[in-house]
Amino acid sequence: MLSPRGATTTVSGPAFRHDPVKSVVPGGAADPASVRWTDEPIVCGYRRLEHENPRLGGKIPVPVSASPAVVPGIGVVLATDDGRVRLFDRTLEKVYWERRMDSSVYASLVVDPGRRHVVVVATSGLVACFDLRGTLVWSARAGAPVCATPTILPDTDVLVLATFHGRCVGLRLATGEQVFERRLPDPWHAAHGGTASYRDPYASPATTEDGNVVVCCAEHVLCLAPDGTELWRQEVGTGIKASPVALHRTAEVAVCPVDGRCLFLDSRTGSLAAELFLGTKTTGSPAVSGDVLAVGTQDSAVTALDTATHGVRWTSRQGGPRSYTSFTVLPSGDFAATTGTGNVMCLRREDGRFRWETSQVLGLPDHEPTMDITPVVGPDGSMYCASYTGVAYHFRFRPAPEGGPTCR
Repeated sequence: MLSPRGATTTVSGPAFRHDPVKSVVPGGAADPASVRWTDEPIVCGYRRLEHENPRLGGKIPVPVSASPAVVPGIGVVLATDDGRVRLFDRTLEKVYWERRMDSSVYASLVVDPGRRHVVVVATSGLVACFDLRGTLVWSARAGAPVCATPTILPDTDVLVLATFHGRCVGLRLATGEQVFERRLPDPWHAAHGGTASYRDPYASPATTEDGNVVVCCAEHVLCLAPDGTELWRQEVGTGIKASPVALHRTAEVAVCPVDGRCLFLDSRTGSLAAELFLGTKTTGSPAVSGDVLAVGTQDSAVTALDTATHGVRWTSRQGGPRSYTSFTVLPSGDFAATTGTGNVMCLRREDGRFRWETSQVLGLPDHEPTMDITPVVGPDGSMYCASYTGVAYHFRFRPAPEGGPTCR
């Protein structure tokens, strides 16, 4: 389709926080069928991210909080807590270009698929759009700190950001021009001196099948039109940290508040379609693959729900994303997440069967192998992940044998 601003794209809107639609640059010669997604990927690139401090006479590790953007066949755009944004090659040894934001980057990077640009949002609220040569295309100010990963509305070419202090902002994806700004509900404790009440919304917005945006804030779920008009509002009674999932096949939205419930809401009206209790608190964000919704809880367990019937398809005692990270979906359709162990684990979509778990034990001195962020996987067989201790990894999946991938 052709967007209103002239960006040609056939990409549907991102359904969940770490939907590959908004973390992988499209194009290139990558063929997912040539990759053996069922086997454990192996570390083939490693880099310590450090800051030289002349005053202290040494190097300081630079944490990575934001999941990167993959450029298949080329490398990865990685942003770090010192505000640096760099395009690395696949080995993580070569830096093609480097730019600097005005503060740390926590929100994951977002791809503008039609133009093959990458949008970076700093915690200060600075929003910058770069092309793949590192040229600044535009910059804008969200007006408040941002930790939630933005979403895009492809039909109307709008970038939507949920910021702290209860605000939602829409920017034109082509230019950074502001489309709307609106207030969101405050948490109940804001009126009673809650010291962290300004840190809301924390959840990332999601794009519905009809091109609107769902925002979770305080004890509410809101659906906004691309111009910021409120279409509906549903109060769920408790706070929400996990990002919502737009179920495009069923025109519903899945929301998991911190009280252990999973709510299915009609994406057009906000009415409650179904409610399930998962057993304990949810802070990691779910993901959908086909007709399966995977939700991880604080005890590392995973519950997979059928999006059509709302029934439980399978459960797993392991594989849930660590706190405040997310599930992502491989090109094979299976679910992957960085778990509480600090490794990435993959579960089969159909039945939750264990596929693989990564190892970052490399025999290096002073190396802490635990990873902390949601991984990003490209169709070329590359996976990238990183840690708060300032280490980035490039994993390679095994090539499929001639004649097609091996399935089991």
